[in-house]
Amino acid sequence: MAAALSVENLVSAPARARRRSDWLRLLMRVEAWLDDRASRRALYALDEAALADLALSQADVERFNHPLAG
Repeated sequence: MAAALSVENLVSAPARARRRSDWLRLLMRVEAWLDDRASRRALYALDEAALADLALSQADVERFNHPLAG
């Protein structure tokens, strides 16, 4: 009986690792999305002088904030 359980655990271990990997990948994508969103909001809050210090214009910021921007 114990041998059967051990073999069953070995068989399901790759599936669990893959699910864990999928969750980790999803969490990393959400974290990256939140970081990008915070950056876009911070840029949008800057005035023209601060943007000029970064060599950006308001048009650049608008392009970054566009949902289809790459």
